Formats: sequence, C-alpha cells, structure tokens
Amino acid sequence: MNADSIERLKKTMKKPHVNSTCIGCGACAAIAGEVFELDDMGLSRVTSLSEYPESETEDAISACPVSAISWQTADENGQYLNGVKEHEDIA
Repeated sequence: MNADSIERLKKTMKKPHVNSTCIGCGACAAIAGEVFELDDMGLSRVTSLSEYPESETEDAISACPVSAISWQTADENGQYLNGVKEHEDIA
C-alpha cells in the first residue's frame, strides 16, 4: 500500500447505510436515536455525525427486521463512497 492509499484511508469513516428495503418500523431510531431518524415518508435516515457510535449502531443493525442497515465507507464529509446512496441497494 502506497502513501496516497494510506492517506485516503485515513480520510474515510464507517457510516451506517439504510437500503431500499426499509419499512420504517422505527426500531433503529428507538435504539440509536442519535444515529437514525424517521423522515417525512416514515423511512429511516442516517443523521450526519462526524463519528458513529459503534455499539449502538450495531444494536440497531441487529434489530432491523428486514436487514436494511449495513456499514459502508464514507469520506471525511460523510458522503458514501463508490456511488452508494441512501435508500438504494448496493450492487
């Protein structure tokens, strides 16, 4: 791994991602309200944080009845990498 690759990795973070199978049950928001909120359509959204609490987020991921939440890589501004978008499935 070269120096540029190492620098890019330093500028990434783990961020939860909600895909299109979300049914808006609210379990994630009840467990990790700092990380997840329900939007106007009643679906879960990831709030913008500089760092996501791993334990609470893992609990929310485990509690999701449709397995709609996973960890993804994001840049230092919180934008998902590799074209990943909220509420879209990952290829």
